[in-house]
Amino acid sequence: MNKLPLLLIIIFALGCGNNSQSGFENEEPISSAPITNSEIIMTDTVFIVALGENMSEMRFNKKVIRVPSEKNITIALTNESTDATMPHNIVFIEKGQANDVGQGGLSHKNNAYVDPNDENVIAHSPLAQIGETVYFSFKTPKSGEYMFICSYPGHWGIMKGTFFTK
Repeated sequence: MNKLPLLLIIIFALGCGNNSQSGFENEEPISSAPITNSEIIMTDTVFIVALGENMSEMRFNKKVIRVPSEKNITIALTNESTDATMPHNIVFIEKGQANDVGQGGLSHKNNAYVDPNDENVIAHSPLAQIGETVYFSFKTPKSGEYMFICSYPGHWGIMKGTFFTK
């Protein structure tokens, strides 16, 4: 029996409690999520939504993500786009490296447009297709300022934000 669907249901259920139980400050619903300038994450799962129906509208619902340093977290990325040309991922990278990481990933379609040997990449999700939620986990880096982008071709210049660890 495949235990992955049950694990995803449990993870989702744990992330759906009220603010006092889930640990989120400024918790946002996954669907129709507004853009926020800051998000303090106090739980092990960070919910992020990719929005926009075309190139000029595409964006993440968060511009800033703050998490504890050197802690295992899970990212849940939901793609709310309805345009088939809008698959998205989220890539956590060294500050100032969006163009290099994006350009470097162009020839790595089978790895969600991320060069597996790029030392500027901290962690990345699989591609989330239309209406899909993808999950991945990683250990956050030491205290500092980093970035997150969508590395799908042409997206990294617009779909980006700041990732702080402390």
